[in-house]
Amino acid sequence: MLVKRSTEPAEKKREDPRVKRTRGLIVRAFGELVAEKGHRGLTVQEITERATVNRATFYDHFRDQFELLDYFMSEAFREQLQRRLPERPGLDEESLRALLLTTCDFLSGLETSCRTSDRQFRPFIEAQVASEIYEVLLGWIGASPQGANGRPVAPEITASVVSWAVFGAGVRWSRDGEAGSEERFADQALSVIAGGLNL
Repeated sequence: MLVKRSTEPAEKKREDPRVKRTRGLIVRAFGELVAEKGHRGLTVQEITERATVNRATFYDHFRDQFELLDYFMSEAFREQLQRRLPERPGLDEESLRALLLTTCDFLSGLETSCRTSDRQFRPFIEAQVASEIYEVLLGWIGASPQGANGRPVAPEITASVVSWAVFGAGVRWSRDGEAGSEERFADQALSVIAGGLNL
């Protein structure tokens, strides 16, 4: 079973536009700094200076850099997925294909963009991606009228099994660089996953 680290800030203050703006500054500063110099050795002080906020403000939003990294990766993955999903996503082949392609793309991007010094963070990032896939699938299964497979299987079990299949396919694609196209690879993986779900 996946262990989900919360990607929500310590306190939920999303409704306040000022809080949302400040969080955006912190996240943007973090992204810029990671792109420039990698995550290793990056300090809260550097992040707050770039974001033009003080340390106390940082800690109002995130417990530490690892929570910020989780939040950053979750948001990046969900934004990339949102661009690919059909208008009404759900537990169907079109949505699963979009999820597979997004996972392949996202993990391939990590493979090429992670600096050698940042390789130690890859397991944390991959765990966050796996957790996001699980949460997305669990939402789709819960919204599906008959659930997955039409059988009395707990949604959490189905989401866990399918999320690992999607994640595993994405890891294989990102590390092995299949010779064929990404779309062909996703279609082959989808045929196995959809067959298991009787879609």
